[in-house]
Amino acid sequence: MAAVLAQIASQPFLAGVVSACSMPLGAATGLLWRPRNRTSAVLIAFGAGALLSALVIDLVGSAQAKGHLLELGVGSVAGSLFYTLVNALVNGSGGFLRKPATMLSHLSAESARLRRRRVRQLAAVDLFRGLPISDLQDLAACVQVAAYSERHTLFRSNDPGESLYLVLEGAVHLLDPGRDDGLYASVGPFGSVGRLAFLTGTPHRMAAVCASEAQLAILSRPDFERLLQESLSFSRHIAARLHHPELLSYLEEREQLPRQQAEAWVAAARQALMATRHLPDAVTIDRHIAAFQAQARHIGKFPVFANLPEDDLEQVADRLVYGRFDDGHAFFQAGEEAERLFLLERGEVELLDPRQPRRRPRLIRGGEALGELSFVTGVDHTVTAVARTTGSAWALRREDFDHLLERSAALDEAVRLFLSDERVRTYLQGKQGFTVDLSERWVNRALHEMHRGHLLPSASVVLDEVNSRGSAPLAIWIGLLMDGIPEALTIGAHVIAAPLSSSLLLGLFIANYPEALSSSHGMRQQGFPPFMILGMWAGLALLTGVLAALGAAVFQGVSDRWVSLIGAMAAGAMLTVISETMLPESYAKGGSVVGLSTILGFLAIIYVNGLNASPHGAG
Repeated sequence: MAAVLAQIASQPFLAGVVSACSMPLGAATGLLWRPRNRTSAVLIAFGAGALLSALVIDLVGSAQAKGHLLELGVGSVAGSLFYTLVNALVNGSGGFLRKPATMLSHLSAESARLRRRRVRQLAAVDLFRGLPISDLQDLAACVQVAAYSERHTLFRSNDPGESLYLVLEGAVHLLDPGRDDGLYASVGPFGSVGRLAFLTGTPHRMAAVCASEAQLAILSRPDFERLLQESLSFSRHIAARLHHPELLSYLEEREQLPRQQAEAWVAAARQALMATRHLPDAVTIDRHIAAFQAQARHIGKFPVFANLPEDDLEQVADRLVYGRFDDGHAFFQAGEEAERLFLLERGEVELLDPRQPRRRPRLIRGGEALGELSFVTGVDHTVTAVARTTGSAWALRREDFDHLLERSAALDEAVRLFLSDERVRTYLQGKQGFTVDLSERWVNRALHEMHRGHLLPSASVVLDEVNSRGSAPLAIWIGLLMDGIPEALTIGAHVIAAPLSSSLLLGLFIANYPEALSSSHGMRQQGFPPFMILGMWAGLALLTGVLAALGAAVFQGVSDRWVSLIGAMAAGAMLTVISETMLPESYAKGGSVVGLSTILGFLAIIYVNGLNASPHGAG
């Protein structure tokens, strides 16, 4: 065995390939076998210990034995700093996806950075200006940040004021249906949208549409109420903001409340905030719940509510937006996002297909659903819906639908049955331009995600994945290559300067296997096909051999001090890899098992080195 290793160690290309050939082996294993977290942790920790031992014996130990302490110190620090810098650049382009540990580290750092930024942004919002830093931090943890495209509708007139929208980037137009030009105001960065309806618990009397691409922080009413309960200073801050002439004017002009009644509500609300930390509603929203429950089980072409238990049906009714419409009212237009489902109580609506203008419009009558297929599949509308008569309807918004799916097993099952209907596939193929394979892929994915308790994915995501995958694969491959460059160059330099230690070769081989095994499974979850994963790892193994040969050529004839410096730089980079990725990932998966596994890997290389150094091992 020792003779074989010695022969390999004398040839830089072969030594590089052998040290890295465990990468495609680990990747292949990861595609065929998914080890338990504890098993994976043991393998990674054992590999980290083996690599650490090899570095100490062959790189650090050899430099110290030669008295090259300056080269050892400078090289180790330089290698670590260089790896950290390049790692940050690669991670910014998607390279963090290459390993679970780099993904965890990147996302944790990104999350902390975003939280600090979010606190600064919230501190500049008019409603929260002057809040203590602790309240701002709690608020930042509650808000959900979302990016919206231009012309996206945040809410419509008569929608309940259940969310507060805080503009972080971009602008939002407030549209007043009572004005000739429609535009009431434009809200820019650090402004709030829907604030008065949110605070008073009343329906919105205007619509809000993104004037450009915008990033918004969204605070839901339940989270707002929870913050009131948990923080006296937050309750006092909101109570002080209620004492504002603008709020009284809103209740008088928009909600048609008499001045005395509006003042009475403000006084009662401020008292409730100080006494019980609860903000009551100024008016009661009529959702026509009884009428919906009577009609829900007989909605044409959308039987999702037909067999729901009464409690689940009542939860649906509590999330609906009820409204009346006049003839000529446009519910949605072709090309718009299907962000709500309409259930007609009475009246008639025509569906107009702009691609077939001469075709007779399809008629939807009271008791039927409107826009159900585009809503459930999450794609844009392909037709325009215009009221033919006056009438009334309920609307179920996307966020409310997702909320209900998470809380109602019966509704979740009913939606899954609806997705299995051939009508869904026919719609995707005939109206959205999906191939048979793509429509089948989305239905299967949607059913799988719902079975796992996840939100219903948009069908447009499948098209996006097929059409483009972005730069992430290249960034991942570059990240993996970056991890392997130090070991490859070190192998090349040591082959020229001195016989390459079999313990270093074996330590690299052992460490690479569990890394590839763990990373390949994560890459598969990211959607990469098996042939691409195996190709990336096999190519990396070959390139490691090429870089090792290149290192041997470059460092031909250099002094021992240069070899020690290169080895120290590689040691610094690889020690950074061990501390930042291998050991944290292992501990996250296996906990206390990491310590013993690392020691066993460390000792394994020491014993191998001892056997090779002994007379028996040498013979």
